Amino acid sequence: MDDTIKKQLTEAGVDLDKTMERFMNNEALYLKFLKRFPEDPNYAQLKEHISTGDYEEAFRDAHTLKGVAGNLGLDPFYTVVSALTEELRSRKYDRLDEFVQDAEENYELLTQIIRQL
Repeated sequence: MDDTIKKQLTEAGVDLDKTMERFMNNEALYLKFLKRFPEDPNYAQLKEHISTGDYEEAFRDAHTLKGVAGNLGLDPFYTVVSALTEELRSRKYDRLDEFVQDAEENYELLTQIIRQL
């Protein structure tokens, strides 16, 4: 991974040092999984399920994304998807629109960086 991408990921809130430890400092392995993130269907499914009001399925999607984001060290996205997961779990939906907007912004930024790989 070149220094420009590392800098962009770091500026976007990704803790590469901690994440690389999780991947046994195997950059090729990390990149293999990181490159798959934009194609993961859970984000599109989450948006679809929320738009149709299927909050039970949206919860499953958000929970899965939380795990993926956490494993890849995508901390800003992990944080907002965690909040979204708890909002869906609580079934109150008071801040759902806010969390969805935050997730969209984080997702777009991170996927834009990742697609440069």
